[in-house]
Amino acid sequence: MKFDYDVIVVGAGHAGCEAATAAAKLGASVLLITADLNRIAHMSCNPAVGGIAKGQIVREIDALGGKMGIIADLTAIQFRMLNRSKGPAVWSPRVQSDREKFSNLWHHILETTPNLDLFQDMATSFIFEETGSKYKIKGVNTALGFSFKAKKVILTAGTFLNGLMHFGERQIPGGRISETNSTDLSQQLEEIGFEVLRMKTGTPARVDARSIDFSLTQRQDGDDAVEVVGENLEGIAGPHMKLIKRDFHKFSFLPEIKRVLNPRSCFIVHTNPEGHKILHENLDKSPLYNGQINSIGPRYCPSIETKIVTFADKESHQLFLEPEGEQTNEIYINGFSSSFPWEIQLESLQTIPALKNLHFYRPGYAIEYDYFNPLQLTHDLQTKLVEGLYFAGQVNGTTGYEEAAAQGLMAGINAARSITEKEPVILGRDQAYIGVLIDDLVTKGVDEPYRMFTSRAEYRILLRQDDADMRLTPLGFDIGLATKERFEALESKRRQRDELIEWCNTYLIKATPEFNSFLESHGTTPISASVKLSELLKRPQLDFNILSEIPEIKARLKEIETARRDEIVEAAEILIKYGGYILREREVAEKMNRLEYVKLPVAIEYKEIKALSTEARQKLEKIRPATIGQASRIPGVSPADINILLVLLNR
Repeated sequence: MKFDYDVIVVGAGHAGCEAATAAAKLGASVLLITADLNRIAHMSCNPAVGGIAKGQIVREIDALGGKMGIIADLTAIQFRMLNRSKGPAVWSPRVQSDREKFSNLWHHILETTPNLDLFQDMATSFIFEETGSKYKIKGVNTALGFSFKAKKVILTAGTFLNGLMHFGERQIPGGRISETNSTDLSQQLEEIGFEVLRMKTGTPARVDARSIDFSLTQRQDGDDAVEVVGENLEGIAGPHMKLIKRDFHKFSFLPEIKRVLNPRSCFIVHTNPEGHKILHENLDKSPLYNGQINSIGPRYCPSIETKIVTFADKESHQLFLEPEGEQTNEIYINGFSSSFPWEIQLESLQTIPALKNLHFYRPGYAIEYDYFNPLQLTHDLQTKLVEGLYFAGQVNGTTGYEEAAAQGLMAGINAARSITEKEPVILGRDQAYIGVLIDDLVTKGVDEPYRMFTSRAEYRILLRQDDADMRLTPLGFDIGLATKERFEALESKRRQRDELIEWCNTYLIKATPEFNSFLESHGTTPISASVKLSELLKRPQLDFNILSEIPEIKARLKEIETARRDEIVEAAEILIKYGGYILREREVAEKMNRLEYVKLPVAIEYKEIKALSTEARQKLEKIRPATIGQASRIPGVSPADINILLVLLNR
């Protein structure tokens, strides 16, 4: 048995899996330690991947050569492109996933990845070597008495660090339901100087679909064209779908990856005043309101008790009934996260007509856990206190599978590159949502569970989901994570896209009575002279789908590679329609990026620079930014403070 590795990853959640596979793919010998090999990449909350801004992150993970997008596609039971009524800068893909298949596929990938070993045990302590005022990682000890050596260690323990679950007044130690927690690691890190804080998250009840009256719900289908073919087929409750046509959108940019599972619907119901009254009358039994829980929960995914208090004027809240798999009766009640005793949860839910006879598989609960202030990290996700120790995922104060996976991917990449003394990969804020995420964490810190939104990105028109491959696959290929086949597929797509755009810039459409009648029928004004196709495409009423009614245009589109025609046409259309906005935002980003190349000396004594404001001195001394650009984003550091730093650097 092997006991000496380049990289050890502690925890096999979404961050740990991406970290382990990325590091192994880059040539490092990797050991992944997890408490339960049967719950790898377990979707402990919502069985879904993607969403607003999160979907962009998953496409970026895929573009770099990560695995989440591929697994999400192969295990999807519903796909939706959110925000289609808005501009492409905020279009966000989302899938409902088969929870069991998602975990099983990750397990298979881990087992078949070269350079990667798995080990089932609980990590109990890190092995350090003191080097003056700093420490250096040397390995990990486990509960069964194993000691593994490593040059780098990545901690991705999620909610397991001193995890405490709340079911009303009943408190059960654990990382998630039926799984033990880790009590030693955060204590050890706190003893050597890490700032350890507490956060809270929660999850709703899982229920039996056979106890739901679906005739009293509103059905919500995905983007695939389907028709209802029956009810309660093969013992699975709810309407069953027949696939008519699958929408071309997906997460992975690899042409050979397809969504293959049968689609399932989600369903919508609403809470009501009667149910709210039950919750209000029992607030003293909620750990969130009786003092039992003091830590901060996610603002953007509030519990039902928080909703009825914060939005007391609302008589109802929307709930989504989401299937947990292709062939299961287990339903996730999205929107009813709660720490109430199970009796209160059940009584309130049963006031909803469709849920009158509801049966729990398991109730909802809240969980408190330790996390580490991410200001203690550098941009490569390495800790400032311990050389070779990296943090990724919820241990950094984030929430969400996608944010965790992105951090894991980057920690795995940088740990592996550090072994061979290569420069870390640091993504810019104009380069990826992943860059925004990590920069926010290590520059601004967190005071509540962090989740990504499109509004957090100042260059979101540059960070669209449709061109994540154009932005990041060349980098992934250059560092050795993205395959040659992926890179060649990208170059083929780029060539076909650009050739189509060039054709649109030269193809003239004449102002004939027939064509003007066609334009008027689609709600746009006639033309008085010949017009380039690209100019017509800039009109909001027109797109390639409409204009392909013209035989010449239809024939040109058919010249594009069949398997990716829709994807390539959409990419070209977005660049034509929004090219001016994209160019302007790129110019702004390049101007601001100049500050990212102005390095700050490592040994600078900010507390001695009296011209800086007191707050700026304190923040700069604590965070110690690497560049002027990073310093400019620290809350409390003003433009005047930045100017002083530039003067000191003779800039």
